[in-house]
Amino acid sequence: MRAAVIDLGSNSIRLLVADISSKGEVIPVARDLITTRLGRGVIKNNMLDEKSISDTVSALVNFRNKAKSLGSERIFAFGTSALREASNSSALLEKAKEIGINVEILSGEREALLSFFGARLGLKTVGVSLVIDIGGNSTEFVLGDDEKIEKAESLPIGAVRWTQKYIKSDPPAFNEIAQARKQIDLMIKDFADYFKKVKESKEVTVIGVGGTLTTLAAVAQELEVYDSNKVHGYVLNKQTIDDIFLKLLFKTSEERLKVKGLMPQRADIITAGVLIAKSIMEDFNISQITVSESDIMEAYLVENLELRTDSSV
Repeated sequence: MRAAVIDLGSNSIRLLVADISSKGEVIPVARDLITTRLGRGVIKNNMLDEKSISDTVSALVNFRNKAKSLGSERIFAFGTSALREASNSSALLEKAKEIGINVEILSGEREALLSFFGARLGLKTVGVSLVIDIGGNSTEFVLGDDEKIEKAESLPIGAVRWTQKYIKSDPPAFNEIAQARKQIDLMIKDFADYFKKVKESKEVTVIGVGGTLTTLAAVAQELEVYDSNKVHGYVLNKQTIDDIFLKLLFKTSEERLKVKGLMPQRADIITAGVLIAKSIMEDFNISQITVSESDIMEAYLVENLELRTDSSV
């Protein structure tokens, strides 16, 4: 059957329309993305601001209409970090309901697990893997295989959050980068220590999902037009990420707009995003990350079409 899912992320609202086979295979038909910065106000005062709500509702209307025009029989929607943290999430949920869309707010743990299974599904990964999802307001880590999740964690670290909290200068000042890095190191230390012990006795495939890592794959290949086929499965090595970080570090937001592969909507937050990716690779002692275009959205579709029959739009 054909179905659609909308991901209300902290930075962007995403749409996936896909055909789902009886075996649970997800075959993408169309993807779309609109940047609404839903998490912008949450970082400041734990509230969604009016512009973000308005822009997000407009994006939902746009995606609902597109999904229906493409023949989607069902439309699902879920929210993550921004909606989890905002004290006024109900304001957006009510407006979404008025246009016929029921939005589920995922817990951090469920977000992490769905990202894990979605990434492995898309890359057909076997054995032990670590899935890293760097988002706008949060970063998820999940380590495990098809039989068992060994460790999962969702941390309040993200490209939008870190830009707003630490990056006040354009280009960033040295002390801003140093402070941002220090806080990342402190927050990921527990998972990093656990992962390094696991890696001593097991071979682990590291998979990356989310806008920061897909953008890094596009920048590494200097894609003038984003091509998901070239991004999906692309292997980012540590040296490439270091090179991109240095390339961006001394540029202003306006100068970053000229970087091939970088979407204009990410020009102001990409430096923080790359710093997070770089810090994770160094602290976890990771040499490469395989990027997946398949992520939480694919897993959410499969889960809901298998387990739920009461939330169609």
